[in-house]
Amino acid sequence: MDLDQSGNISVITGAAGGIGKQIAYTFASHGSNIVILDINESEGQKVASEIEKKHKTKALFIHCDITDYEKVKKASDDIILRFKRVDNLICSTGYGSKAPIEELEISEWHKAINVNLNGTFYIIHCLIKQMIAQKKANIIIIGSATFLTGSGGGVHYAASKVAQYGIMKGLSYEILSKGIRTNIITPHIIDTPMLRKRYPDNPEVNKKLSQRIPIGRIGTPQDIANIALFLASDESSYICGAEILADGGSIYYLRKS
Repeated sequence: MDLDQSGNISVITGAAGGIGKQIAYTFASHGSNIVILDINESEGQKVASEIEKKHKTKALFIHCDITDYEKVKKASDDIILRFKRVDNLICSTGYGSKAPIEELEISEWHKAINVNLNGTFYIIHCLIKQMIAQKKANIIIIGSATFLTGSGGGVHYAASKVAQYGIMKGLSYEILSKGIRTNIITPHIIDTPMLRKRYPDNPEVNKKLSQRIPIGRIGTPQDIANIALFLASDESSYICGAEILADGGSIYYLRKS
């Protein structure tokens, strides 16, 4: 299977940690140059430095608050000016918290919508003209299986993740004929800092989580990075407007519960 990304420019939001970071490492290992957009400057710089030391690719970190349109626009303009193209855009920035609706703070609603929905839209809106001009590019959104189940977060999180699915579908309808493939990966129970805020990393907790997953283990960021790499390659050229569920079968556990 040819997953080569040599010479490509891959812009990844939220790549200072979690799934986004692993996507950055994986794409770089297959030859892609990496641009990291994240609000976490110290970790973002660290990831970029590690990529350049280990791989013969360029890695640029840009400090950017994905919820601020003007800052996203400036970062996007800088990317286009420097690299002249964007081959892959992976929207991996995410925010989640859990609270029943009767206890949900309005600030939490706005934060989930701003990060997960607005942030995804902003970066796509700012880079889409360049991608259309190239007549070939990939947009990959990291969503959540919550859009199917309603579980894994509060109403605010579920609403923002369903909306990301809507962005993917709308983009596929509008720009697929212009050479831009858009797909969404919907993970569930992946071992990330977001998961560990709710479920401590210890044998007892991990055993209970694994029992909820038919495949028998918690997912890893590498599991999601592998799917993203496939979707960015020509090997998946006939996959368009698709939702790729990556949950180890846990949705079937939920349906039986």
